[in-house]
Amino acid sequence: RFPNPPRDPTLCAPGTVVSSPRLCDSFAHTFSKPTMRVQRVTDGEETAVIDDEMIAGAFRDEEAAGEGEKKSSGTAVLAEIIGDATTLRLSFKNVLKIDNLQGFNSLTKLCLDNNIVKEICNLDHLVHLQWLDLSFNNISKIEGLDKLTNLTDLSLFSNRISEVEGLEACTKLQCLSLGNNQISSLDGIVKLRKFKNLHLLNLEGNPVSRESEYRMYVLAYLIELKYLDYAMVVKSEVVSAREQYQDELLDVEEKEQLEEEKAAREAAALETTAKLKAANLAVVETVFSDMFEDDEDNAKLKALPNIGDVLGTFSSEVDAASQQFRQTGLDLDRQKKEELEAFRAAVAKLRSYYAGESVKMIELWVQTKKRVDRELSLQDRVQNTEITPYVDKLGVLSNDLMDLEMRQVEQFEEIMNDFDTKYREINHECTEQQTVYFRAVEDCSNNYLRDLTALANDLLDRMAKEELGDDLPEDAANLLIDRDTCMNAITGSHEVHVGKIFKMEEVTRFAEMQHLNETLRELRDEEHERNRSRIMELHDFKAKNLAALQDLITKEVELDDDEEGA
Repeated sequence: RFPNPPRDPTLCAPGTVVSSPRLCDSFAHTFSKPTMRVQRVTDGEETAVIDDEMIAGAFRDEEAAGEGEKKSSGTAVLAEIIGDATTLRLSFKNVLKIDNLQGFNSLTKLCLDNNIVKEICNLDHLVHLQWLDLSFNNISKIEGLDKLTNLTDLSLFSNRISEVEGLEACTKLQCLSLGNNQISSLDGIVKLRKFKNLHLLNLEGNPVSRESEYRMYVLAYLIELKYLDYAMVVKSEVVSAREQYQDELLDVEEKEQLEEEKAAREAAALETTAKLKAANLAVVETVFSDMFEDDEDNAKLKALPNIGDVLGTFSSEVDAASQQFRQTGLDLDRQKKEELEAFRAAVAKLRSYYAGESVKMIELWVQTKKRVDRELSLQDRVQNTEITPYVDKLGVLSNDLMDLEMRQVEQFEEIMNDFDTKYREINHECTEQQTVYFRAVEDCSNNYLRDLTALANDLLDRMAKEELGDDLPEDAANLLIDRDTCMNAITGSHEVHVGKIFKMEEVTRFAEMQHLNETLRELRDEEHERNRSRIMELHDFKAKNLAALQDLITKEVELDDDEEGA
């Protein structure tokens, strides 16, 4: 693909020296001027498919070059090693489509340069990929990189790309080579400002690189660059470039500041929503809009003059009730977390104590066992009666360990019951506050019904007296022609609101009870699984040690049999 890369870092730019090995390595990969390439595919030219044979061949080539560990090319073994492979080189293979790379879960480096690939695709699962070489292909659009968030080095040198796009997710990019493509606009360069770690960029060979202001423009907007088109960036160049584009930069930076503030607000809103959802308080953000969902009569009523004031009052009242419920709910959620944390701390202390007691008992037994092994190994013959006392001691130890476990279970139950009581009390308070909240929202809805009815009656009276004028919206005029029609619409709207309130209350209460039951069940299941595992462990401990003691006798018996046979 490339000629031998420059070994002398001073070749980066006359009179300069590169001190960073990382930059030298990246420079050699991305910015050594390429002189070799595969021919573009022509009609009738044979294309290749990525398959096991090609992948196995790539591993063999890597072994032959001495760059990788020895791997078998057998299908069965290949399937096993693919998951651990970190590098895959499929250069000069005439590959037309990127495919069949499933299983490369650890891949960090992928080379598909000098092929005939037309589209970047089927790479989403390579989430650990850091180095991707797609140079010398037929790619016309940058795409398919949305999941490659760990990508640091990307080469798309010598393709057919005309737009700088599709890189938004690759925020860790340090090296980007887009040389010898068809990029013609300087505007696309600004998109690269978001990559704060981008130190090496190659755009040489694009139409845009032949513009007179190209280098100064790039250096003005991308101030973190260390190398541009095979040359080291000098600080004085950046200063001069930024002075030249000072006014344009101010506009761009102001726009970026606004975008960053907007993104921060959106992130904060998402964080708040997640926090409220975790505390079973998500309803406070949607209660008002949810009441009007499926309210067909509201579509008619909103045409009434001055209804905006009534709706504004309704919204403010609901918001006030929601804020109060939100604060109370977050306080109760904090109490639940504190109780859960205290419970886990108490359980951890309990388990630590009993684990320590068990270790002491087992250590004493291990010392005894070693002494017995040492003493009996000096005897010519070991009788069953000599082992019996230690078998008895093992039985006593096993019972003592089991007693410890039973006491731990009993004390866990005491802690669990105490937690259960306190947690249920908080849960009960939560449901009480939910009742208070939804009754408050219902009162707000009743107030809205009262105010809307008053407004409608006033409008109906004025309509009858022809005091509303000719500028009355048609929808409002049709609604105010008949009093019963108008009042039915108001009543229907109110019934929808009340129904929604009851539904939201039911969902919220169910979620609260579900959280309670799941929390308690998970804690008890966790203890049950621990106890079950411990009991099996104790049985296994006794069985292994008993077998070890009996082996002392069994071996002696076997020796006696051999002697008799002789």
